[in-house]
Amino acid sequence: MKKTLWLTTGLALLAYGQTALALTPKEIIQKVDKRDEGETSISEMTMILIDEKDQQRTRKLKGFRKDYGEDKKSLNFFLEPADVKNTAFLSFDWDDPSKEDDSWLYLPALRKVKRIAAGNKKDSFMGTDFSYHDMNGLEVEDWDYQMVKESDTLDGQDCWVIGSVPKKEKAEAVIQDTGYLKRLAWIRKDNFMVIQGKIWVKKGEKIKILRATEIEQIQGIWTAKKLEMSTYVQNKREHSTVLLFDNLKYNEGVDDSLFTTTRMEKGL
Repeated sequence: MKKTLWLTTGLALLAYGQTALALTPKEIIQKVDKRDEGETSISEMTMILIDEKDQQRTRKLKGFRKDYGEDKKSLNFFLEPADVKNTAFLSFDWDDPSKEDDSWLYLPALRKVKRIAAGNKKDSFMGTDFSYHDMNGLEVEDWDYQMVKESDTLDGQDCWVIGSVPKKEKAEAVIQDTGYLKRLAWIRKDNFMVIQGKIWVKKGEKIKILRATEIEQIQGIWTAKKLEMSTYVQNKREHSTVLLFDNLKYNEGVDDSLFTTTRMEKGL
């Protein structure tokens, strides 16, 4: 079973001929999970970090992704500013739930590729509001799903609101691994896009809110060109991360040689 990627730019327009209300919450999540992202993608990204005083720091990145059947490999290079230039993040997202995803971070100041240990994947990715798990996605089969609302209008779109909690038999391990106690997802009924998420974080009793906006079709693939994750403590915003996607290209040539730790060290 593939993973539910809350953080993705390629989201499929699926046939709505089925009777949507006949779908179970898990079936809806599985359709989200099976969306078309294209065989490959290349994108330019602007990352904006916003602190509690609304002070901003901006970073530029370029990202590459390629599918290998149900498996995915991705590589992101930081281009600017100077303090993060040539930092690279490589990820292998394996479809097999028994196989741990692989992630590496290259820090040019140390001239060293660091493997992200399984126990550290709930940590912040490069000081953002996204964890390493957010970047790679969560296992569908680790969670139980329930319909919270059959219909809720968000951004003018009719959505299901689906809640998820770790399965009882593996709850302790899932919470330890992801840091998450429970989640809510607002899913558009017309194209099975997650356009809002709410996540309860165990550490610090924080809540994270994800918003996906500026949605359009690029090369026939539904795409959210803006993602924003904000972290709240006692209803007060602590920090936000905005990702803006530009010059997105799907199904173009992406060389296999990109997805190696050696390539990370060379920079873009």
